Amino acid sequence: MSKRKQTLLRSLGFLHTFFIGLGAIIGGSIVVLIGPTIAASGTTGAFLTLIFSSLIAAITALVYTEITSVIPEVGGGYLWAKLTMPRPFPFFAGWVNWLAHTLGGTFYALSFSVMLTQFLQDIGLTFPIGTYAIERIMAIGLIVLFGYLNYSGIARVGWFSVIIGIFFVIIIVFYGVYGTYMGVVTGKLFSAVTDSVRFTNIPSIFIAMITVVIAFEGYEILAQTAEEAKSPLKNLPKAVLSTLLAATTLYVLVTISTMGILGEKSYDLSLLFGDRTVMVAASLAFKYGGPLVALGGLATILSSINSTMFSSSRVLLAMARAGEFPKFFADIHEKYRTPSNAIIFTTIMMSIASLFMDVLISALVVGILFNLLFIIVNYSGIKLRIMYESKLNYGFKTPLFPLIPLIGLVTKMFFSLAAVIFNPIATLITLGLIAFGFFLYKGFIFKYEVEHELPLVTGHGSLLRKDYRIMVLYPSDKRMGLIQVASHIAREKEGELNIVHLIEVPQQTPLSSGAKLIERDARPLKDITDHLNEIGIPTRYLIRVTHSMQDALLATLEGEKIDLLIADLKDAVRLAARIDTPTGRKITGEPISSCDLILVNMDYPPVSYTRAKKIIILTEEKDKNIIERITEIFPDKEVTHRLVDPDDRAEILNIIEEIKSHEGEVSVVAFSYSVWKAVRRYRKRMLFPFIIFKRGTMSIEEFKHLFTGWR
Repeated sequence: MSKRKQTLLRSLGFLHTFFIGLGAIIGGSIVVLIGPTIAASGTTGAFLTLIFSSLIAAITALVYTEITSVIPEVGGGYLWAKLTMPRPFPFFAGWVNWLAHTLGGTFYALSFSVMLTQFLQDIGLTFPIGTYAIERIMAIGLIVLFGYLNYSGIARVGWFSVIIGIFFVIIIVFYGVYGTYMGVVTGKLFSAVTDSVRFTNIPSIFIAMITVVIAFEGYEILAQTAEEAKSPLKNLPKAVLSTLLAATTLYVLVTISTMGILGEKSYDLSLLFGDRTVMVAASLAFKYGGPLVALGGLATILSSINSTMFSSSRVLLAMARAGEFPKFFADIHEKYRTPSNAIIFTTIMMSIASLFMDVLISALVVGILFNLLFIIVNYSGIKLRIMYESKLNYGFKTPLFPLIPLIGLVTKMFFSLAAVIFNPIATLITLGLIAFGFFLYKGFIFKYEVEHELPLVTGHGSLLRKDYRIMVLYPSDKRMGLIQVASHIAREKEGELNIVHLIEVPQQTPLSSGAKLIERDARPLKDITDHLNEIGIPTRYLIRVTHSMQDALLATLEGEKIDLLIADLKDAVRLAARIDTPTGRKITGEPISSCDLILVNMDYPPVSYTRAKKIIILTEEKDKNIIERITEIFPDKEVTHRLVDPDDRAEILNIIEEIKSHEGEVSVVAFSYSVWKAVRRYRKRMLFPFIIFKRGTMSIEEFKHLFTGWR
């Protein structure tokens, strides 16, 4: 078995990501969708349908642009749901995402096979077996081919998208420009929008809009390129908007060209030929026009199979990383740097689905699934901005927030309601697939999530929950000084205290092996908790067994909605040393929490902190806002503030010596996080009680870096 490593390869430039997204949006629809759109909407109605559909799609595209500009990680809508929704909604977001791309890829493979089989029969070729079997064999062959392409390296995926994309864009632009020119010169284009049926009826136009909007699903695929794209913070937002603009332009151009060729008969011929209207128009325009446009349409379908195979496997990778699928699917091939197991599994599932899927019904199901996914994305975009706007460095922000994502959310919900009315069979199938996901989750997947999310193994204490919640990491030396400091703050803030004990066991060891350690440590924790509750401080203790300290810390802070984390400085150093941070991960990618952090130097007795009358705070100019926060946490202390230049060595040494000379007057010194990074090199001189304070979100990487070199 080949060795595995857990990093993907960044080799996709802007051109690669652009054509991956464009291929997914165009995806055969540009050839087969125009005729039915004209038939459903009328000639002028078709223009309005395309324009309004692209505007509706642009609303969600703006949300994708915003989130990819700040969280460039594989997973797309699933990952964002993970950050904004409670369990089990993230699993269902991932399940819907994976189903949409997997069934979408199967639909494209079947569409290609049906079109190619029809073309071969039209030129007189016969088959020894039925067309149904031929179409399925062709579809499976295509799925396996693109499965291998994705398996063998992301660079091949990217360059295939570029080459096939340039090919189909040339054909589409040629057809579009030629037909438009002919329509203007002959006057047929004017006739099409004046003498033909201009509008049909509102329900028909609305149904056409739903179909067209769902075709614009390429930006979800672009989000999945986040860990394999070069400069993702810059290139992905640009790719999302540029592919949407390019696709809209091409759709409108082909529509104008088709009307320019068919003239006043545009509506009637669209009713007659349906999805073959564009190919019929091309045949009328120039010799071999129909086969040429059909070839371009087939090329777009191949690009879509490639894109959906890519995206489906990356969703599975993200879910496996998060513990919502077996970790087996998170393996990265050492040589090709692709999620090989996820690709193989996706290829198998697509092949099986191609054996029994109906092309038309599957298209409707895929549309409903993507619509549900877009509901989740719009909701997540709103929640992420509300929760993290002040803590994340956005490269792009959706204008008119929250109006635009709210419009996207309401519109997509309206489309879902319309699907129930107009496509009841497809809706029932979709609900059945989601229900199957529920049983899969409860019966099988849940145990992987529980293992990853680090369930509460045991707990005891007050059931009373307060608005202000403090969490203290149980000291490794079992001394109670830190808990005294934490309980003092809890009393002053009228908050609750959560004493958390994290027990780490090796990866190859089952979590149940921590049972004896739990039994050993639960008794003293229960005694402490009972005592604090008796004296009026609402207190609980929680014990978690984990394979990963950082995951345990993250899960507890998130689950308990902690406002302030307190830890012994030495314990924090030990914890930081055990944190494994993958290279290349962005600081914003894995926040510890939005809680404040206090690290206490417990080389001094707790009375130094609880009975202290004065606190001197050392900060930079930019961190002056923490003065008010520390005053809120220690309302009974007299606070003095000193500004520090972290680059001025002499000034820092003078301040340290000044504090030492006033030992009887200054009881506690508080360093802001930025100042601590500068003064920690002088730790041997700091012979006085001190705390380190960090306001708001801090990443795992920052936490680890905070203590690098400290002994």
